[in-house]
Amino acid sequence: MSVRGWSNRGAALVGALTGLAMLFSLAACGETNDASPNPSGASVSGTTTTPADMGSALVSLPDDGITLSQSTPLNKWTRLNDDITDSLVGLGFDKDDVESVKSKTLDDQADAIEDYVAEHGSPAAQGKASGTSSPSSKATNASKDPRKRTVVIAPVADPDDITRQYGDYVSQTVKTSDGKQTAGTKHLVSALNAAKKSGMSVILVANTVEGFTSDTYVGMSTAREIAHTQATLVANKLALAQTTAKNPKSIEIMLPASDDDETNKEVFAGIWQVLGPYFRSGVAVSPSGLLDSSSDENSWSKVVFKASDQNAAKSEFMHRLGADGKSSLRPSVDGVIAMNDMVAAGVTSALSDMKYQGSAADINPEITIGGIVDNIAGNRDLKKDKVPEPKKDDSSSVEQSPSKKDQTSSGTVDDPAWPIVTGYGVYLSNILQVVNGHQWSTGLENRKQYADDIALAVKALNTGTALTKVDGLKIAGTTEMNGSKVPTIHEDIISVSASNMKKTLIDPGYIRPADAGL
Repeated sequence: MSVRGWSNRGAALVGALTGLAMLFSLAACGETNDASPNPSGASVSGTTTTPADMGSALVSLPDDGITLSQSTPLNKWTRLNDDITDSLVGLGFDKDDVESVKSKTLDDQADAIEDYVAEHGSPAAQGKASGTSSPSSKATNASKDPRKRTVVIAPVADPDDITRQYGDYVSQTVKTSDGKQTAGTKHLVSALNAAKKSGMSVILVANTVEGFTSDTYVGMSTAREIAHTQATLVANKLALAQTTAKNPKSIEIMLPASDDDETNKEVFAGIWQVLGPYFRSGVAVSPSGLLDSSSDENSWSKVVFKASDQNAAKSEFMHRLGADGKSSLRPSVDGVIAMNDMVAAGVTSALSDMKYQGSAADINPEITIGGIVDNIAGNRDLKKDKVPEPKKDDSSSVEQSPSKKDQTSSGTVDDPAWPIVTGYGVYLSNILQVVNGHQWSTGLENRKQYADDIALAVKALNTGTALTKVDGLKIAGTTEMNGSKVPTIHEDIISVSASNMKKTLIDPGYIRPADAGL
């Protein structure tokens, strides 16, 4: 009996050990699956991943410095960095697993990535990143923490002053042919390639880097897209599709000059793609006479000007309309494409000095300034009706199509009706001008949505989930990088006017009610 008892106990012990071995085997398989692509392709929102198996992220954005002035765009790198961190934590990432670094140069970014790879990457990549044949002394956590990691990086670009007026997120290409950044660009490409070789994923934000292919690209708006959006808004608001050449609309294009003429051409091309057909048919005319029916994409040089500050924009606009002593008449102006809020501020100041009357609310009498304020405060919705003809002076005539600048007021009777003025950047200094209707529209990137998109992409890359399977993540197409097609995330520009300010700016938390004078 004792032998049988021992035999039974032995069998039970063997069974228990076998069970434990199976449990360890399953656990090991689970660890392997977490570190490799998810074969099921389940959506990110539908998984039950925990912070331990979602990996970690490095967020490397340019250092935009400290901005105290309100006359600057709302889209800043620091704000995006905070939003990305909040979105990652909201998805379940441990805050300690989200590292952030701000850099002033490409070399600084490359150094930060090399340090990150040396600490967390594979031994081979650690050695490459540190410039030695053996792993860096910082490589202490890689073997203990083999989780997936993603580098989110907006390469430091070198925008000129005009590009900065649109905000930090205007998409550009960092080229190795740029003499000032050749060494830094090559350094960054080397560091990013080392990160990928170590098993990390890389998401490029806004700016691409010549010579590097990322896993995902977050393509923000170009200056051309910003221009195209404003032209489309003006065309729709003035109902150009229903307008005839017998009663044309007067539209002035204020194009602030970039240091690069190719950029100026691109920006004007974005406008001309929309408005060109209307100018050619005579439906749209230029109050300054700088553009006419014979104008084309090469006419950008006629409307470009040096916009060093708001006063320069104001002087240019007044000069174009003959308000510098050449004429006492105020030509009819239905719309002004000012491109950014700095130029828009100069234009609205000039309109005030020239005694133009009313506001953008006059373009739609169903929308009053009182109603706008009530809407922003959340007390009521604004009635939306078809846009009628702008209010005009009874004696005014818009039968004008001057082809030369000295004919600005030819055939024009004094018409002081306030036009619609577009801008971009959501400068806090301009918000009240939008509220009172002097500036009809402004715009910005959908920063908070981009932050959510980036967080979803990080989670997907770290868990091996196909981006196309992620609920709530809109892939807009692909971007070619070095012969490869990279999945691209892109959100539409947010267009802001007084009628939707509460929904677009206040409710999402971009600005406070006090910023709008409430």
